[in-house]
Amino acid sequence: MKRYLLISLMLVSITLSSCAQPRLLDELNIAQAAGFDLLEEGEMKGFFVFPVFKREQQGSYQILSARSNTLSNIQFLVSEKSPFPVVMGQVQVILISEKLATEVGMIDLMNYIYRDPIIGARQVFAIVGGEVEDLLYTKMNQTNLNIGVYIADLLSQNMRNGNEPLTNQHIFMNQMLAKGVDAYLPYIKKTSNAIHVTGVALFDNEKMVDQIPGDKAFTFKAMIENHKNGIYEFRLGDHAKTHVVIENIKSHVSYQIRKTEHLRRKPKVTITIKLKGELKEFMKYKRIDSPSILQHVEKEVEKRIAQQGKDLVQSFKKQKIDPLGLGLRYRSKDKAMTPEKWEEIYPDVDVHIKCQMKIVQTGVSQ
Repeated sequence: MKRYLLISLMLVSITLSSCAQPRLLDELNIAQAAGFDLLEEGEMKGFFVFPVFKREQQGSYQILSARSNTLSNIQFLVSEKSPFPVVMGQVQVILISEKLATEVGMIDLMNYIYRDPIIGARQVFAIVGGEVEDLLYTKMNQTNLNIGVYIADLLSQNMRNGNEPLTNQHIFMNQMLAKGVDAYLPYIKKTSNAIHVTGVALFDNEKMVDQIPGDKAFTFKAMIENHKNGIYEFRLGDHAKTHVVIENIKSHVSYQIRKTEHLRRKPKVTITIKLKGELKEFMKYKRIDSPSILQHVEKEVEKRIAQQGKDLVQSFKKQKIDPLGLGLRYRSKDKAMTPEKWEEIYPDVDVHIKCQMKIVQTGVSQ
């Protein structure tokens, strides 16, 4: 399927003309966000968010929608409701309903985006738990931002400062096309009058198959990228059921790969996560001046991160997905390993997770 998508995108890029007709910006309706829901019998409903410039109402916006069986026709039908042609040159975020991502997949959408030469590669895709329409019509409290800009900023902030792994259209497309890695996207939901980033959506080729809940997103992010910030919260197994909050200051991940040189010897991958963090909260009625207490917290974090990482890897193997890109990493070390052979041995690959935690500050609540 990935080969089909690659060929499709190559053919589309070849057919794009470099002599596109120039357009004046003041004669276009430029969308800042877009979203798509799946309706009955394969029909889709698309939404485009446009800024409305009013002096007295900063952040005003308009949402236009249409329904069709094709994405291109949706954009055309929305243009019929607008005084100017609708274009996506400033789209910052594209929202896809979970139903559309799981039942139809992302191939048509990626072809549609890739076909438009004025769309950049830095916008963010996100999967919506529920309907995109409900999310876009959320009445936000105490904000005068365009809803599309608000969601784009929400995702960017969570990727920069939170537990959400970094992604954008360029990264997502590369993951979909490459052999030996599967894609992931932010997973967001509407709750009451708020929008929350609640986890990470996982893909098998072009279709969403699962999600990582928010309480495991920190571990997943630490396994795939070096980053700063982020929060890790857990409860100790002591009598007082102490709650501990670690704020990540710096993390570094490395992969050590042992090639299989014998038919009976399994490949081995060791993932080492090194964390430096600040103990933000330690809800317990005793001081933590004792190094033994800090060491206990460090060991507890190491044990929990390693176990969560192991659980995630087992879940990935069971679903035959590889968001960590183990296949890509292994094949970079062993050129004789084919993608087909890797898929065959992937469930039996020996993956070890190690975590080293160092608390470097103790700004705590006691």
